[in-house]
Amino acid sequence: MNARDRWISAGIIALAFALRVLWLGMKPPHFDEGVNGWFCDSMTRDGFYHYDPTNFHGPLHFYVLFVSQTLFGRSIWALRLPLALVSTGCVAMVLAYRCYLGERVCQIAALAMAISPAMVFYGRYAIHESWLLFFLLLTAWGAAGLWRFGTRRHLWAAALGLTGMILTKETYLIHTVAFILAVPCLLFYERFFRSTRFAFAGWKFGRRDVLKVAGMCAGLIVFFYTGGLLDWPSATPPATGARGSLAGLYECFGTWVHTGTASVSGHEKPWHYWLQLLAGVEVNSTGGRALVTSTISSELPAALGLLASLALLAPRTNRLARYLAIYGVGALIGYSLVPYKTPWCIISLIWPFHFVFALGVVRAAQKVDRWSTVALTGALALFTVRATWQLNFHHFTDDTEPYVYVQTRPDLDRLLGPLHTLVARDPRNRYLTGHILQPEQHPLTWLLNDFPKIDFPTIEQLAEPPDADVLLVDEPLVDSVEPNLHFNYFKEPFQLRGTSTDSATLYLRQSAFGVLFPGRVPEFQPGAAAAEEEK
Repeated sequence: MNARDRWISAGIIALAFALRVLWLGMKPPHFDEGVNGWFCDSMTRDGFYHYDPTNFHGPLHFYVLFVSQTLFGRSIWALRLPLALVSTGCVAMVLAYRCYLGERVCQIAALAMAISPAMVFYGRYAIHESWLLFFLLLTAWGAAGLWRFGTRRHLWAAALGLTGMILTKETYLIHTVAFILAVPCLLFYERFFRSTRFAFAGWKFGRRDVLKVAGMCAGLIVFFYTGGLLDWPSATPPATGARGSLAGLYECFGTWVHTGTASVSGHEKPWHYWLQLLAGVEVNSTGGRALVTSTISSELPAALGLLASLALLAPRTNRLARYLAIYGVGALIGYSLVPYKTPWCIISLIWPFHFVFALGVVRAAQKVDRWSTVALTGALALFTVRATWQLNFHHFTDDTEPYVYVQTRPDLDRLLGPLHTLVARDPRNRYLTGHILQPEQHPLTWLLNDFPKIDFPTIEQLAEPPDADVLLVDEPLVDSVEPNLHFNYFKEPFQLRGTSTDSATLYLRQSAFGVLFPGRVPEFQPGAAAAEEEK
């Protein structure tokens, strides 16, 4: 690699890093991030993470978040930082494919990934998907190197990539099957239309190396799934029937298949959902008419790459690119067949098509016209950057965006802002009292864990009188709670998540929060409530 290419590659990685870490804590914590933070708090209390096969996620992610939270404190920024770094590492991993696909192809593919709205949006989330993407890239890179070069480092890469997938998310099964089935599909097609030569170099390692790699990977799986060897399977399964730990390696698939196909989760989508996200359109049927709504979070480079995959059927095309396209289409079909769909899974589906898109750009520059291709590609990149900027730094809680999914609303600041302001003035305010009376509790359980006297009772468990410094009351319970309050409160409407049909009312006691609202008259005063009741 010459100096110019090194600078270009470094610039792409720097751009990816900047888009993923700038104002990282700006977006309110997502439901899943709150759950993950709650697991980290449980690890602090218990000393290990107990793997639950009904959780559909492997243990590695939680240990990384636990380390980050321990080092940098309990904040959403600390939870998201590891994933922002891993997402940036995915872009660097794409550049590592230069030995198979060429420098320019990998730079264009890396740029497409660096500025992709989905890659950036979910690279700024403390969820598992960026880990899965990284390990998919590592697995494919190592497997290709095993064939092309046959070195020990490629053996380690392929094995650790597969191990990482197992430690991350149960959907690794779909990707593994797609990787495997793509091989006979490729070999069958190669009999009729040969691709460029991708010679087998032979293996430059022995049985002892294989045993070392297998032993290390097995050890990592055992270590993480047993909570650092502190959480072995119990002899008697609990009432759920799932023992967890090592048994969860296979138990998880029974629950996973049931959840994915039972159509009871509320996350069911039509088979063409992923194609809608790629095209940046949302199709809704109203009154027998199909309404197509454009969104800013389109994935045009990946969509063009999917279309360009057809060109790889032609003879003398790059064999690895052809294999990745076959695998990518296979994984896309596998995910499309499962009714249960959440939008963040798209980042583990579109990465092969970034390579195909980049290959198409390079071929167009060579065969058609270089400057026209550069101009069109540059315009597409600018459009994508604008879409990414708008989504990630302006519309990150906009429910009309398909990537904004069960996202916590900015209403959260109405609760956390005053609490944190009072704690900053006097740390003793961490012991303010409070009751959270609403069915949707995440991410509040993690966010309020620093306030030991704020609890989450049911209406039956609520003490009499229910007065506290903070009350968050589900709307159907307001009429039951207000007549029993004895102090003045500031009232705010509150909705935790955009997709929620439930609304709530936030009560902040005047004696505790009045200093933050000078001149404001409490919206709730018990005398006024009593007078209204008299009427």
